[in-house]
Amino acid sequence: MWSGLPDQNLGSFFYPCLRSVDKSVIIYDTNTESILHTLTQHTRYVTSCAFAPNTPLLATGSMDKTVNIWQFDLETPCQARSVEDQVKFTENWSEEDVSMWLCAQGLSDLVSIFKMNNIDGSELLSLTKESLTDDLKIESLGLRSKVLRKIEELRTKVKTLSSGVPDEFLCPITRELMKDPVIASDGYSYEKEAMENWISKKKRTSPMTNLVLPSVVLTPNRTLKMAISRWLETHQK
Repeated sequence: MWSGLPDQNLGSFFYPCLRSVDKSVIIYDTNTESILHTLTQHTRYVTSCAFAPNTPLLATGSMDKTVNIWQFDLETPCQARSVEDQVKFTENWSEEDVSMWLCAQGLSDLVSIFKMNNIDGSELLSLTKESLTDDLKIESLGLRSKVLRKIEELRTKVKTLSSGVPDEFLCPITRELMKDPVIASDGYSYEKEAMENWISKKKRTSPMTNLVLPSVVLTPNRTLKMAISRWLETHQK
C-alpha cells in the first residue's frame, strides 16, 4: 500500500519507502529526493503504510502484528501500540484514541463530531443507529451504516481478543476463529471462504505480504483444524 502526503508549507510531496530487509520505513521528499526520516520501531518485515487523508498521521503495519501511528513530523511515535493490545482495551480509549481510530477507518470527516460529543472508547462501543441519527446528527444513511459496520467489527475483535484465543487460530483476514483453515501459496493459513472471497475481489495478492500469489490453489490445513478442535473442546465447556 502506498500513500503520499503533501507538505503545504514546503510545497513538497512526501512518500514512504518500505524496507522489508532491515524492517524500516524511509520517508523521503520527491522534489529533492532527500531522506527525511527513517522509522525503525518494527521488529519484523514492514508490509504496508498509509498517510491519513486529512490528518497529519502515518500508519505503518508489520508482520510483527503491530500497527504504529506516527505524527506528521515523524520524529516520535504517537500511540505506537500493538493493534491487539489497543483493540482489546477499546473501552478505555480516550477521545483522542477514538479520533485516531476514525482516521484509520477512513472516517476522518467525523472526528470533529465525535469530539464535540465527547465520544470515548466506552461511548463508541455503545453507539447505535438511533444515537448516530438523533444525538450525533449524522444525516447520511450510507455514512451511518459504515460507522455501525466498523463498530461491529471492533466489537467482534474485542470479544475475540478477550477470549484468549491463540492468534494462530484466527484468520488473518477476518480475525475470527477459523472453522475450515486452508494454506495459501504465500505459506499462511486462512479461513477458506474468506480467502476465496479475497482472491475473487483482490486479484492474486497475499493478504499478509501484498505480493502476488504464485498460485491460487488452497490446500486444507488439517493439522491446524485438529488443533483448533482440541482447543475448543477444552475451552468451551
